[in-house]
Amino acid sequence: MNATENNIKLWSPCEDIFNSICRAKQNYAIVILNCRISLNIDHRRILYLWAHAKVRVTVDGGLDRWLTWVQAHEYQVSDVYAPDLITGDMDSLSLGLLQYFENKDSKIVKTPEQNETDFTKSLKELQKHCDDEGIEIDSIYVLADTSGRLDQILANINTLFKAAAFMENKNIYQIASTSLTWLLAPGNHKITIPQTLRDQNAWCSLIPIGEPCIVSSKGLKWNLDETKLSFGGLVSTSNTYNGEPFVTVTTDGFLVWSMGIEPLL
Repeated sequence: MNATENNIKLWSPCEDIFNSICRAKQNYAIVILNCRISLNIDHRRILYLWAHAKVRVTVDGGLDRWLTWVQAHEYQVSDVYAPDLITGDMDSLSLGLLQYFENKDSKIVKTPEQNETDFTKSLKELQKHCDDEGIEIDSIYVLADTSGRLDQILANINTLFKAAAFMENKNIYQIASTSLTWLLAPGNHKITIPQTLRDQNAWCSLIPIGEPCIVSSKGLKWNLDETKLSFGGLVSTSNTYNGEPFVTVTTDGFLVWSMGIEPLL
């Protein structure tokens, strides 16, 4: 999924999601938030990600949404693995449903705290679960479509920033209907870009949410050369690729990378 090479962080989530590789040997978790699951990704890929995850997490009403999605694709609930961890304030889940999955050995953790989002709380509980069970993960896939709500989009990005502190060295990818989004920490990065995205000039963005950043890049149509990105100044949205198989990014601050994946779907 990623590696470090000569102090360069390597990223290749598109290959992991869209190629037929053996994910069972990889150390990742999957988290399903309480939001609409409107993914255009082949449902078999999502089920494969779920089946081969080391930890499966549903967050509050995300359990109902996941079960509805499974049944909509003509599977029975018994056909898929139960969540390892169900977390949230549980105000939208029936006691009967929780009891059913508790009997399936799902761990139920209620998190009523309202000063954090369910997304943030779920990642903290995931970290605790891994620590308690001695499970090693390096990446987390989060089904996080936001139905167009700007406040939820920003809250989810804020969680990426918070998680950088308590889930250091974990790579958290937000999967929406037509995009992938994650956080680049200060340093050097190399992102694999599939041929299809390059051929079809799919969009990508470097967004300096949180603080201004000095950024250099290669592999983009409009590259940056020690350029200051900031709100109120330059923001690199609606960029695309120049045909090279990788994009390299050097940044002195935390930077949101988002990329369109529609041509891969």
